[in-house]
Amino acid sequence: MSAVAGDAASCSRVGGSLRRLAASLRTEARAVDAVVAQAREEPRPGAVVVRSLRRAGRLGDAAAAAAHELDRVGSVLQDHAADLAEAVADARRLEARAEAAGLRVVDGVVAPVWGVSGLADVAATADREQVRAELQRELDQLRHVLAARRQRLASAVTASTDVLAGHADGLRR
Repeated sequence: MSAVAGDAASCSRVGGSLRRLAASLRTEARAVDAVVAQAREEPRPGAVVVRSLRRAGRLGDAAAAAAHELDRVGSVLQDHAADLAEAVADARRLEARAEAAGLRVVDGVVAPVWGVSGLADVAATADREQVRAELQRELDQLRHVLAARRQRLASAVTASTDVLAGHADGLRR
């Protein structure tokens, strides 16, 4: 198991799906806008038609906002997938270096492997501890950067949720 958790392929797939859905929604919204524009050209529409056109206009605005948000979140997810894939690859390289130095990575901690690993040598033990500390610093930095990127993703999703909730409330009125 890698020191960095996550599935970059799934993130990318979901991001791509969201972006395709956004494109489809834009196409459908354009069709609705065309019908609304044509209906507005009618001479002296009745009160029911005017109210319906207003609602359809709000629906068009909400659909455009939803398409924009779907595309934006899909893009952010695909960016995150690339960051995640890079972090997983970096973690695997770090784990290989740790193993070559007689160390292992477990739950985000670089530690010596269990058992006897050679002759009792103070200098070798000190060197291995220095390598362990350096690898731990690299792993901590990698995990910190990935946590910041995950926070960026979470913030984008939260902001998108707020925008869409505002449009949903407007449609309910």
